[in-house]
Amino acid sequence: MTTPVGLPLDWRKPLAVTLVVTLFSLLVFAETWASIVAIWSRSETFTHGFLVAPTSLWLIWLRRQQYRNLQAQFSWFGLLGAVAGGFLWLVADLVHVLVVQQWAVVGILVSSLWAVLGTNVISSMLFPILFLFLMVPFGEAFIPPLMDYTATFVVTLLRLTGISVYREGLFFTLTSGNWSVVEGCSGLRYLISSFTLGAVYAYLNYTSNKKRAVFIAVSFLAPIIANGFRAYMIVMIGHLSSMKLATGVDHIVYGWVFFGIVMFALFYLGSFWHDAPLNLAVNAPEDPGAAAIASQPSYGWFGLAAIVVCLAIWPPISQGLSGLQNSNVVVPVGFSQPQLDNWQPADAPDWGWEPNFKGVVAESRTFLNDGQALVGLYFANFGDESQGGELVNSQNYLVPQKHKIWRMLRDSDHPVAWASGESVVVEETVLNSSQRDLLVWRWFRVGDKTTDNAYLAKWWQLVKRLRGDSAPELLVVLYTETANQDFDTARDKLRQIALACCS
Repeated sequence: MTTPVGLPLDWRKPLAVTLVVTLFSLLVFAETWASIVAIWSRSETFTHGFLVAPTSLWLIWLRRQQYRNLQAQFSWFGLLGAVAGGFLWLVADLVHVLVVQQWAVVGILVSSLWAVLGTNVISSMLFPILFLFLMVPFGEAFIPPLMDYTATFVVTLLRLTGISVYREGLFFTLTSGNWSVVEGCSGLRYLISSFTLGAVYAYLNYTSNKKRAVFIAVSFLAPIIANGFRAYMIVMIGHLSSMKLATGVDHIVYGWVFFGIVMFALFYLGSFWHDAPLNLAVNAPEDPGAAAIASQPSYGWFGLAAIVVCLAIWPPISQGLSGLQNSNVVVPVGFSQPQLDNWQPADAPDWGWEPNFKGVVAESRTFLNDGQALVGLYFANFGDESQGGELVNSQNYLVPQKHKIWRMLRDSDHPVAWASGESVVVEETVLNSSQRDLLVWRWFRVGDKTTDNAYLAKWWQLVKRLRGDSAPELLVVLYTETANQDFDTARDKLRQIALACCS
């Protein structure tokens, strides 16, 4: 039986429950969903997110005849998936890892749909459902390696072309002028666009999962390689035109034109292997077993109540655990007022640089002098990280890439023998201006543990907060000026301070 508009009667209740669960999921985790939309709005890289859900619905609508004869059944596996997604959201919320929270809420939505519609239905519309994960504005973690790859690719091709080039990090110099690889040159925007379009193209044009997987993989790899050639082409245009072309807005235009050509070529080549469309006749379901269904499926409101409870519990739990975090946030006196032999407090020098991070609740800036070197000590406490900044945050730059004065020449890990005998790794950075070089050490101190590994620091934060431990969580920065690039002497001075006040 069907309704006057052609909707099977067996689908009326499942669709109503699906709508209720979707809206409830959006409401319970409204803050996280709002953060996703905010990123879509402010970042051109992720504006495609506005189209993901409509595209998913459109893909389901295209094959609606394939689903009408299927029977929706409540799935306990889907409910378990929603519970797992809720716990993941709780963990990410406690340590303020926004991208994991965003992955979790989409996972909760997908798992809730699984619980409502059942495994048989979800498996038949698996691609449109999984496509919803592309709503997550994910990929910024790939920007640094993509930038380094682009710089290496361009410099290598320039040298193979016979052009003399000097590279220093992400900066390189030709006889015609200077170039640098910035975030826009990473190719992340092209990569995400290509992957998204390639996934839709593969779903619509292939029925073989193997073909789909191959085409999606090519859609991922092609823009990475193409972006290297794009950057090389732009540098060559600028070089051959004596820096008159490809250095302004035309730089961006050339890039998008090149990307359009690459995508056209990719889809054109993919068309040679397309499959015949599926037969989606109304009375001929794809699954022969789907025809043998009950006239009225066993579908009660108990499942809806179970899902509602499993979604609603996580925000209150997070608020309760976050409230245990110490509200009296300070930098311990041992750090803010160090007492070290042979080192005396000194006035702040005119170096033209000092650490500065967003969201800091309490901080301490101190300078010490031993008669030979001046060392700066900076400690930042971000509190419960609800002030718009986090202890571990990719936006905690020492120097923005397009800074007018300072450049980050080198960034690497450096092992330090700690007072306890263990070896602690710190992040070592060389900052350069036209007047001086600074050697900077940076690491995280969570309770009594020290690391420069962002993932390990987040893990320690999570364990500490689940235990209700209010010990300080600090970002530590030590820095000193280097004379004639004598980094060994500078490291020795920083190590003396680190062992005396931070180990």
